Amino acid sequence: MDHVSTFFKSLWKTVETKHEEGLYNTICLAVLLVLPTVILILALIICCHCCCCRQKTGSANIQSEKKKKKKNAEEDLWISANPKTMMLEKMPSLSA
Repeated sequence: MDHVSTFFKSLWKTVETKHEEGLYNTICLAVLLVLPTVILILALIICCHCCCCRQKTGSANIQSEKKKKKKNAEEDLWISANPKTMMLEKMPSLSA
C-alpha cells in the first residue's frame, strides 16, 4: 500500500512541476494521461457493439433463410425448352 501511495504522490508532483513550467507542458501531460482512458472506453464500446450486432444479425439470418424457403416454394420456376439457343442469341458474334 505504501508503494502505491508513493507512486501517486510522485505522479502528482510531476504534474504540478510540468504545470508550473508552462501551459504547453500542461496540455501535453493532460493528453498523455487521458489517452489511455479514451482507448479503454473505445475498446469497450467496440466490443459491446460487436456483441450486440452479432446477436441481431444472427436472428436476421435465420429470418431471411425462412423467407427464402417460403419464396422458393411459392415461385413458379420456368425453364425454357432451348436455353442454349437463348444464350447464344444474347452473345455478340465474334466473326464481324
